[in-house]
Amino acid sequence: MAADFRTLPALAAVTALASLLLQSSTLSDDVSNQLPKAELPSIPTQLTPWDPIAINHTRRIRLDNSNRVYELRTVAMNPPIFEIENFLTDSECDTIMKMAVDNGLAKSDHTFLDGSNYEEKDKDTSEITEDEALKLFRYSDQTWLDHDSHYHLRSMFKRLQHLARLPDYVMSNIEQMQVVKYKPWGHYESHYDSEADHLGPCCIDPVAQGRETGVRALKKPLSHRCRLCRFMTVLYYLVDTEQGGGTVFPLANMNETEYTKWKRSNHPLKYKQTRTCTPGTVVKPKRGKAVMWYNHHVDRGYLGQLHERSLHGGCNVGKGSNGKPSTKWIANHWISALPHPDVPRTDATGHV
Repeated sequence: MAADFRTLPALAAVTALASLLLQSSTLSDDVSNQLPKAELPSIPTQLTPWDPIAINHTRRIRLDNSNRVYELRTVAMNPPIFEIENFLTDSECDTIMKMAVDNGLAKSDHTFLDGSNYEEKDKDTSEITEDEALKLFRYSDQTWLDHDSHYHLRSMFKRLQHLARLPDYVMSNIEQMQVVKYKPWGHYESHYDSEADHLGPCCIDPVAQGRETGVRALKKPLSHRCRLCRFMTVLYYLVDTEQGGGTVFPLANMNETEYTKWKRSNHPLKYKQTRTCTPGTVVKPKRGKAVMWYNHHVDRGYLGQLHERSLHGGCNVGKGSNGKPSTKWIANHWISALPHPDVPRTDATGHV
């Protein structure tokens, strides 16, 4: 029972109050000691992925010299996927979207990776129906921002290095930040951000200078092709999307039997999980949240084989409520790296 200070002599009241404060202080210390200390991740000299440990395992980390503490939570084990809430501030989210609008948003390329609808690449998609939108591989608008174009972008770029534990030399291989706006029915069918080694040397490799990748390379000799070598992806949600708009990883944590069955399948909906955002692991959009995953395995501290379970897609954005259209804004950092120097740099053996 708490002491009634009105009935105690002055000295007894002081003694009781001191005792209560001491108990409170001790309890606070005990609670804080139960939480892992937030540390600033060191910068390695080679590619050093985070160990996912277990689903929902959470690390407390610092990403700069401020007192801000971030929580890195494991979402999936295979491939390793992590989410970091409040990685971006509201001000940073607003700045990125404003700069994207000022820079000008253009239609995203909606051709299939095998070029089967290449003749439709210049189709006007500004005014299309839901049925027409759902036939597209990708339906969105995008632009690109330089890391050094605003102090908010410079700040997040520095935090990114500690978050992803990237060597200094890898930071120079990061592409400009892509900013994407999805309108109602906007989506991006399941795809890989990187490419397998049979598609030629990495485009960032000096030996691949002048070569091209993707749809642009389809009509050229294999000796003129290079491949994307995006070791990892960090995606940022810039708004709270009212309906839909999650990121689905169809193969994450799938057992080997189901994975083998999926690989052998020729089902027409094999890459169309974005309609219902199932099956798979889904990360829901939340303003300021970052999602980080590895597109490749690591080979002796360098870029390894493509991680086939890193397949992912941008789920359909719903119509919204009360007649207001729902929108989704994201940004991406794609982080490229090179294979070990011992790995031969050979020409592509195919286009897909």
